[in-house]
Amino acid sequence: MSNENKNLKEDNGLIFGHNPCQTGDAKWMCLEDIYQKFHRPNAYDIGGTNIEDVADYWFMYITKQVENIFLLELFICSRQEGLFNVAVSGSSELTFKRKSDIVYLDTTLKDYQLKKESNLAFNYVTTYNFTDLDVDLLKDKKLYIAVSFHSPLKSDLDQDFIDSIKCRHDFDALLIDPIDADFTIESSDGDKFQVHKVILACQSEVFKAMLKDETAESQNNYVKLIDVCKEDLQCLIEFMYTGTVKELEDSNCINLLILADKYDLKGLKDLAQYELSLQLSTDNVLEILVLADMYNSDSLKFSALKFIKKNVTVLGNSMFDEINNAELVRELCRYLVT
Repeated sequence: MSNENKNLKEDNGLIFGHNPCQTGDAKWMCLEDIYQKFHRPNAYDIGGTNIEDVADYWFMYITKQVENIFLLELFICSRQEGLFNVAVSGSSELTFKRKSDIVYLDTTLKDYQLKKESNLAFNYVTTYNFTDLDVDLLKDKKLYIAVSFHSPLKSDLDQDFIDSIKCRHDFDALLIDPIDADFTIESSDGDKFQVHKVILACQSEVFKAMLKDETAESQNNYVKLIDVCKEDLQCLIEFMYTGTVKELEDSNCINLLILADKYDLKGLKDLAQYELSLQLSTDNVLEILVLADMYNSDSLKFSALKFIKKNVTVLGNSMFDEINNAELVRELCRYLVT
C-alpha cells in the first residue's frame, strides 16, 4: 500500500471507500481521480460510515457535463429507517492548498433533512457545478467534500452555543464607546485608538505576544504601528471587535491582506481575498497574483489564475516582465497549458 493511501486509511474522519469511518467522526468525503471522472460521466461510489461495526450510510455521486459546465450530483443511502439529517459543503467554491494534492469544497455546511423511502435506495442531496477551468485545476488532485452528521437544523441549535459564537466578535458597542480601554494604538499618521488588551489578545496571536507582561508595549500600554495608516488601522480594529469590515469594498484590501497576514487574522485575510477576487481586472491581476503567492493566499491566487486564463492578453502587460519569481512564472505557464 502506498504511503498516501495508508494515510487515507488512517484518517478516521475520512469517508473513502471501505475506510473504517464512524458516522459521528465523519469530516470529509474523498473523491479520487475526479478530473478523469468529470470527463467520463457516470455513477461513482465515494464510501460509507459505520456505527461500531454496523454499516450506517453510503455516499455516491454522478458526474454530468452540460456544454462547458460540469455537474456533480451527490447521493446518500441510509441503512436506517425514517428521517435523518446530513450536512455537506454548502457551495461549489474550491480552496487549493499550496503543495497539496487535495482541493477542498466550501467548509460552510448546509443541512439537509431526508427520509429513507425504501431498502437501500439513494436519496439525492445536492448538486455542485464547476466550470471547465475549475475542472482543469482538479487534474491529479483529490476533491474533499465537507460532511457532518452532527450539524442540527437551525431550529434545533442550542441558544447558548449561538450566543457563545456571537460573543467572540460582538463587541461593536465597545468599538463605538471604548469604556475601560486599557491600551492605545497609534497609526503612522498620528491618529490614536483606545482599545482593550483582552480583545486584541483573543483575536491575534501576534498581539497576544506583544501584550505579555514583560514587553515594553504592555508596560507602557501603548504601541505605534509605523507602517499602518489611519484608515487601515481602523479596519484592523473593526475586524477584531466585530468580525467584519462594513465598508470593505471601499477599503484598501491589498493593505488589509498584508496586515491580516502580519497580525495572524485569518478571518480578515479571507475577507480581503474575497473582495480582491471581485476587483480583478486586466490592469491589476498580475500584481494581485504576485501578492497572493507572496502571502500564501491560495483562494485569491486561484481566482487570479482563472482570470488570466480567460484574459491571456494580460501577459503583454509590462508587469509580467517584472515578475522575478521563477517558480510562480512556471506555475502560471503550467496552468495556462492544462
